[in-house]
Amino acid sequence: MTGTLEEIKKERERFVAFAFAAAEIFMELDSAGNILFEGGAVERIGAEKTSSLVGNNIENIIDPDDVEVYKALILHLQYKGRIGPIPIRFLTENNRSLALRVFALGMPGSDARTFLSLRSAPLGGRGTSDSSDNEETGLLGQNAFIELASKTMAASPSENNVYMTAIEVEGLEDARKNFGPKFTQSLLHKISAHLTTLSLDGELAGQLSDKHFAFLHRAKNDGSHLSESLKTVDANVTLKSTYSTVAANGTGVPEDQVIRTLSYILSKFCENPKSVNFESLSNAFNVMASEAQLRVTNMRSMIETGNFKIAFQPVVSLQNGTILHNEVLSRFNDSTSDYTPLEVIQFAEDIGVIEEFDLALCRKAIDYIRKMKKLGTPVRLSVNLSGRTFDNSRGIEPLLKTLLAAKDISHSLLLELTDTATIKNLVKVEAVLNDLKAAGFKLCLDDFGAGASGYQYLRAFNVDYVKIDGSYVKDIVRKDYKPTFLLSIIRLCDDLGIKTIGEHVETNFQADFLRSIGVHYGQGFHYGKPDYAPRTN
Repeated sequence: MTGTLEEIKKERERFVAFAFAAAEIFMELDSAGNILFEGGAVERIGAEKTSSLVGNNIENIIDPDDVEVYKALILHLQYKGRIGPIPIRFLTENNRSLALRVFALGMPGSDARTFLSLRSAPLGGRGTSDSSDNEETGLLGQNAFIELASKTMAASPSENNVYMTAIEVEGLEDARKNFGPKFTQSLLHKISAHLTTLSLDGELAGQLSDKHFAFLHRAKNDGSHLSESLKTVDANVTLKSTYSTVAANGTGVPEDQVIRTLSYILSKFCENPKSVNFESLSNAFNVMASEAQLRVTNMRSMIETGNFKIAFQPVVSLQNGTILHNEVLSRFNDSTSDYTPLEVIQFAEDIGVIEEFDLALCRKAIDYIRKMKKLGTPVRLSVNLSGRTFDNSRGIEPLLKTLLAAKDISHSLLLELTDTATIKNLVKVEAVLNDLKAAGFKLCLDDFGAGASGYQYLRAFNVDYVKIDGSYVKDIVRKDYKPTFLLSIIRLCDDLGIKTIGEHVETNFQADFLRSIGVHYGQGFHYGKPDYAPRTN
């Protein structure tokens, strides 16, 4: 026992020596957080000018927004022993804050002392193209987290363990219903404090969705430890979590491929957390990403060579049967034969090549319109474009350039904005769509009513048509059918001067019903199945 105490004492003295050598500020705290000893440039912190901070509780000199981070640090210090660097803001005179990175060492024993080493050296890594934090949590947004995590993974030597844990937290919505948004915001702040504290360098934690989070860390068991910690994060609520930890060291994969694969893995985790349980990122490539990369290779080759076909389905006036235009539908080659066209497009969005495909599809449609014009048989077409393409600067620039160079046929090409990928920057996309409108292109919102974002888009974008989601049309044949939602969509569009299109029209009854309630156009097998030659009037 004496030997053990002696070793603890030596370790303590050793840490103190190193801390003084490297730290700008050094503190020793008791188990309640009271400052027992201070050293270094302590005059830099503290809301009031005092000769010493000894005797103060450290929480009194921490920015209130970061107190939860400090509490999480102390809690997890019992599990890890050493933690750092963790960014924490400290109060200074004139109600200002000073961001410092904190290294902590917990000493075992009955007195449970904690040593803190504070430095002002800037934390690295935040130089991402989209590093804006989530306002409620302070965590990285999904795109910024994936980009920064991928850089870290790709650069991590194989001998340095790096793990990524994705976690789904259940109970947040119940907290919002039972206690209100202010309480939920405080709860999210506590959750983010735990994620930050356990994450690599205290900054590699992100929020993927309302209830999905992810963080990079060094110890393999940090994910399970976090999951257990969240059970007691607040006495008023019970949070349950599902998590999956991925070993990311030694991938030997280029950064751009890590970004795509990580994005794909995390999107699958958000869909079904229990489906993602890879032992390592390398295994992820072997189990899932190898197939994904093969599909990407095949799809990129298909895009570059234009080796895919386009079929056409007419959109018809419900009043007189004349054809408004033909929608362009993609048809793929043997390399994608195991998947439906919709699954191929969804995969392209998930893996991050939809922008390239949308560009290729537009070029093919433009070429077809010009060819038919030369042959003396002009056609009007519509193409589906992903919201992700419009929301991505790298994706929209070449597409916008291609479309604006085709102003001569703009009256013959309708652009349909799909609702499969949520648009985040509505202001930016609105500006792009306005440029296309000014060039003479007509705009349509596809699958309207299928998701909540459709109404947001309708408010933000100046569109000419709305294509009502086919589920509303299919429901018409039900005996207990009530057209409440369908009528509300039609009235809203009429008020805005927008023409409506009903899709999945398969029977004369559906067509007559849509006509009777004021829908302008119809599309579906009732008017014609997709064909490799467009129908004309």
